[in-house]
Amino acid sequence: MPKITPIQSYMIIMLSVGLMNHVIIIPLLLEASKRDAWLVVLLVFVASPVWIGCLNYIIQNMNNQHIKKWLDQHFGKFLSAILVIIYSLLLWLMGFISLKDTLTWTIASYLPQTPILVLAGTTLVACFFAAFQGLRTIAIVSGILLPFVVILGHLVAIANFQFKDYTLLFPLLENGTTPLWKGVPYVAGGLLELSFLMLLIQHKLTKKTGFKSLMLMCFILTGLTLGPLMGSIAIFGPDEAANQRYPAYAQWRSVRLGEYVEHVDFFSIYQWLSGTFIRVSLSIYLLGELWNLQKRRWLPVLFGALAMLVAILLPMSDMAFLDLLGRFYFPSFCIFTVGTLILYVGRMIISRIRQKE
Repeated sequence: MPKITPIQSYMIIMLSVGLMNHVIIIPLLLEASKRDAWLVVLLVFVASPVWIGCLNYIIQNMNNQHIKKWLDQHFGKFLSAILVIIYSLLLWLMGFISLKDTLTWTIASYLPQTPILVLAGTTLVACFFAAFQGLRTIAIVSGILLPFVVILGHLVAIANFQFKDYTLLFPLLENGTTPLWKGVPYVAGGLLELSFLMLLIQHKLTKKTGFKSLMLMCFILTGLTLGPLMGSIAIFGPDEAANQRYPAYAQWRSVRLGEYVEHVDFFSIYQWLSGTFIRVSLSIYLLGELWNLQKRRWLPVLFGALAMLVAILLPMSDMAFLDLLGRFYFPSFCIFTVGTLILYVGRMIISRIRQKE
């Protein structure tokens, strides 16, 4: 079965997790932590070597084995089935949340009269075919899309430098440490997706990843959060930035190149849709891969895509959607991911001790 290189996996993660860190968590983080939001990102990154070390230890000991087989071997089929079900639910939510947020922004910004069924249907059809073709296809598309996403990201950062006042990032901790703790689940939820996804695709890599490369990837993902976050505060101030629904998009609206070139926010459509396409494709692909079905691997992929379409069409206000993310998704995702890392490391240590005896 075709495999991908670690570099290709990192390109997928930069687009997939990058969408979460660059777009989805920033309004929630600004609302929770205001001016202290960028400090939260730095504090979580400082703690990241601990869980990156755990992730690297697990990957080295899995020996490119499919996660379901590895779970069956170390935890038994019953507990393995429960973990796979939870993984499946989180994967589906990963795709659904990304698609829902993207469609909300699409309708609000540039396609207000287009039926949501058309938008969701066409997106999911494209994502289904990409997922059906496999991880290598997703990796190749990521390699094509990512360079232009990076170039446009640097463009908006440099073009808006004239409007930025970095003194607005200070003073810190005006309201004590409470805002810091409120923002931790959002930042941690974004960065922990690196470990969540790497455990699910490690058996598809041509060689094992190392601690240094994983830390570099974590550093890049931290930068993808920190850049637009600090930019939003520096341009709009902490209060106005916290009131904006899409702060990253608002920065594109501010771009002005010289005296005559402005309103170039259509570039953000390319960035956003690139991330959404890869993220949704990856989530439904992994739904099929996770269950390790040999002949009917396409069934979970199709079911996941159809379930997303149905869920998108259900009436849900944007306020309820954000409340779902803030109260339930991010805390649950963090608890599960950290809990499984500790569980897996503990189980391997116990196994090694028993082998020595």
